[in-house]
Amino acid sequence: MPMQINVTTRVNASAIRREKYNGRDHWIVPSYTLPGNVIMNGGLYPASEIDTHYQGLEGTLAPLGHPQVNGSFVSAFSPEGLNVGYIGAWNRNAKKSGNRIYVEKWIDVDKANESDGGKRLIERLEALEKGEDVPPIHTSVAVFLEQLEANDEQKSQGAEWVAKLHSIDHDAILLDEVGAATPEKGVGMMINADLATPLKANSGALIGESYRERERRLEKAAKDRFAPNTDEYVWVVDFTDSQAVISRNGGQYEVYGYKSESGKITFDDTGTSVARAESWVAVVTNKVKSFFTTQDPPATNSNKTEGEMPLTTEDTEVLRKIVGEAIAANNDTAIKPLADSIAAIQANQKTLTDTLTANSRAEEATKRAEVAKVHGEIVANALSGESLDAMYKSIGNAAPLAGNSAQNQKETGAPDYKTYFDGGAK
Repeated sequence: MPMQINVTTRVNASAIRREKYNGRDHWIVPSYTLPGNVIMNGGLYPASEIDTHYQGLEGTLAPLGHPQVNGSFVSAFSPEGLNVGYIGAWNRNAKKSGNRIYVEKWIDVDKANESDGGKRLIERLEALEKGEDVPPIHTSVAVFLEQLEANDEQKSQGAEWVAKLHSIDHDAILLDEVGAATPEKGVGMMINADLATPLKANSGALIGESYRERERRLEKAAKDRFAPNTDEYVWVVDFTDSQAVISRNGGQYEVYGYKSESGKITFDDTGTSVARAESWVAVVTNKVKSFFTTQDPPATNSNKTEGEMPLTTEDTEVLRKIVGEAIAANNDTAIKPLADSIAAIQANQKTLTDTLTANSRAEEATKRAEVAKVHGEIVANALSGESLDAMYKSIGNAAPLAGNSAQNQKETGAPDYKTYFDGGAK
C-alpha cells in the first residue's frame, strides 16, 4: 500500500525574491528537491521514477506544513487540508536541473496576510531578506510511494528498499518542523534530502537509465505511434539521445527526433528518409572525392604546368548519379558498375589530356622553327611561353592553331612575274 513520504530540503535564502504577478505582490521561494539515484533513510530513489513523476509538482499547492487530521496526513487539496494549510502559495516552474528537481513557491502576499501562519511566513521572508539571524525555511515534497525489496546489487550499494513512486500531492513550506518524528498516528515519515547519500561507486549496478532501458521504451513508443495494429511491425534500427531511425513493416528507413519527458517518449510529427550506410561508403566517397575538386583551366598556347583535366559538368553529374545509386543499393552488383564507370571516366580524361598536350607541344615546335629561320636556333630555343609568342608575332606570322589548316598555308609574298607578264622580260 502506498505511504506518504515527506522529502525535506533547506531553502537558499539568497535566492528568495519578490515579483508582481497578475497585478498582485508575490514572494518567490526557489528550492531543489527529489535528487535521483540517491539513498535517503535507507531507500533508493531511482532517477527514472523521479523523471516519470516530477512534472506532477506543477500547479500543486504549497501549504504551510504538511496538513494533518487527528495526527494523520491528508491531501493538501482536501477540504481539511485547505482549511489548515492553505496560505495563498502554490508551486510553479517545476523542471529537471542536474540530478535534482527545481521548483518555485509563489506566495500571494495579500492572501498570506489573511492567516496567522501566512503572516509568520511573510515575517520570516522579510527577516531573511534583511540578513537577520533567523531560522531557515525548508520545503518538503509529499510523495506517495511503495517500498519495494532491494535486489542484491542495490543492497550492495547501501539500499534497504527501493522507492516506487505513485504520485506527488504537494510541496509544503516548513518553518519549524524539520527533524520532527513520524506522526503518532497514521503512516508516514520525514526524511531530509540534504542528507542524501549517493550510490556506492563500482558496485556493479547501473546509475541512471541504461541503454537497454531506453531501447525498450523507444520500442514501446514506436509501436504505439507507428504500428498500433496487430498486423503492423516497427523496428527501432538505431538511436541517439535525441533521434531514432525507424523502419515500418520492413520498408524504408526514416529518422525521427524524439523527446523523453516525465518518462514518456514522444516522436516528432515528421521524419526524414535515410539510407543505411556501411563503412565501405566512406572508402568509395574518399576515392572519388578528388574528381569533384576544382582545378585551374588547362594550359593553352603556353608552357604552364600540365596536370589532370577537371571533369566536365556532364561527367560530374554522371558520377554523382552512379555514386548515389551505388550507396542506395548497398550491394556488390552496384559497386562493380561504379568501379568500371570511374575507370572509364579516368581513361577518357587521360585521352583528352594527352591530346591537348600533344597539340600544345606541336604548336610550340612550329613557332620555335619559324623564329629560328629568322633569328637562329640559339634564340629560338631560349624562348618559351609568352616570350616565344611575342617573338613569333614580331616576324609577321599569326599564331596558328595546332592541328588545322593554318599550319599548311601556301607561301605568300610578291607574285611570280613570269605568271603575269607573258613569261617575263625579254
